[in-house]
Amino acid sequence: MKKFFVFFIAATLLISTVLTGCGSSDEDRQEELNESLEKTYEELSATFSGSTGEYDLVAQYLLSWASKNDISVVADESSYMVLKNPATENSNDAKGTILQCTIDTEACGNSLQSLAISLASLLGPLEHGDITLIVTETADGEFSGAAATDKKFLADPNFINIRQNDDVELYTFGSYEASGEMTTSITTEDPYYSNAYAITMQISGHHDPFNKDEDYPNPVEVIGNLLANEKSSGQLFQLASFECESKDGYIPTSATAVVVIDSNDISSFEKKFRSSYNNMKKKFEALEDNFVYTFTETDMPEKVISSDVGNNIISLMYTLKTGTYHLDEEDEEDTSDTEATEEEATEDADKKDEEKSVALAEISNISTSNDKFTLEASFRGTDKEIINELSELYLTTSGLCDIDYKNSSIKDTWPSKNNEKLAGFFINALGAEETVFESDLKSNECDIFSSKAKLSIISYQCNIHHGEAALSNICNYLKGLTE
Repeated sequence: MKKFFVFFIAATLLISTVLTGCGSSDEDRQEELNESLEKTYEELSATFSGSTGEYDLVAQYLLSWASKNDISVVADESSYMVLKNPATENSNDAKGTILQCTIDTEACGNSLQSLAISLASLLGPLEHGDITLIVTETADGEFSGAAATDKKFLADPNFINIRQNDDVELYTFGSYEASGEMTTSITTEDPYYSNAYAITMQISGHHDPFNKDEDYPNPVEVIGNLLANEKSSGQLFQLASFECESKDGYIPTSATAVVVIDSNDISSFEKKFRSSYNNMKKKFEALEDNFVYTFTETDMPEKVISSDVGNNIISLMYTLKTGTYHLDEEDEEDTSDTEATEEEATEDADKKDEEKSVALAEISNISTSNDKFTLEASFRGTDKEIINELSELYLTTSGLCDIDYKNSSIKDTWPSKNNEKLAGFFINALGAEETVFESDLKSNECDIFSSKAKLSIISYQCNIHHGEAALSNICNYLKGLTE
């Protein structure tokens, strides 16, 4: 009788397990992944406790983590690593998915949150197609790891960028972008003032020209504004040269203008420079960053730019619209309620900005070498119409300054392929309209990866407190590809 009772209990447990089926297994798997997320983040936080960090050290941890979790390391390069979890049995026909996150060496603590979510997601649900995780380095603001990643690792069409953000935000599209080039021939003349000065500004690192939140000063624009203020004040000087150091996709890191000044106007020039310097000092203190901005005597150049061309260049620098631009903004009237509180007015303005088409413009390069003036500008906007209008404004401004203008074609930053299914799944999963954004003007790794291959891209941004929900959403998506 006792043996029969034991057998009956065992049979009951077996039947119960069968009846609960896959649902219980999936729930158990999600619990395992949640535990892995918690453990991994605890390990990362304990190992890399500082706000800044080194990619090499994080890469060493990733090698150890991959070994412990039976994950293949298919690439281990100086600025990126590629990890792979191959498709489970009977899921080889499922479409593969690429996960991607970055280690920002200047914000390592925040990067660990998205890394932990990415690693737990890489382990995947019980059934899944190929899952690839690309971990890249961002150093001094430069997306060096994304730029170095070999495009052969971008064969799978679905691409999920996982990024740290204090809020939960889903971006389903990058932005529209274009560029403009302003040129004119340079004629020269002998300098007729007696004092030559070099105005130089230099910043550290690489900075996104399309990050409205940071609003980082552009050395070319700062010096250009100084020259324009001097000219409008009637000070006598000649422009000898204006050059900068730049890299595509980032604010120029330095700029230098050489001017020849009338001896009677040196003190006035120094005064305006000091005012410009103090303004920069306040901005960089708020940014908690360093800069170099100098006004120093230099060797007299043999030739300077002729007065008419020099004046046109300075006029162009003064009148070009940079920063934020709204569609038909010059025709807009202030219709706000004068009795509204300051807080309400700010909220109304923010809401209007979100509803309007918006573009950002930034000077990306300037040169006066080889008897030719060249100024390049970059534009990003929420739609093609506002990019076209901004380009038309630059054409008009250039024409008024007797400078030629040529614009590029408009393209999107990402995705370069329709991503409705990928985006649609996560829009439904999040379920809140305020978390979904149709465009992202900021530069990020998605821009670079999209230029290497045709991908369906989303950028899923959150912090570790949303980690389990993000992990669940990603794994449900991966599981759905097998069905």
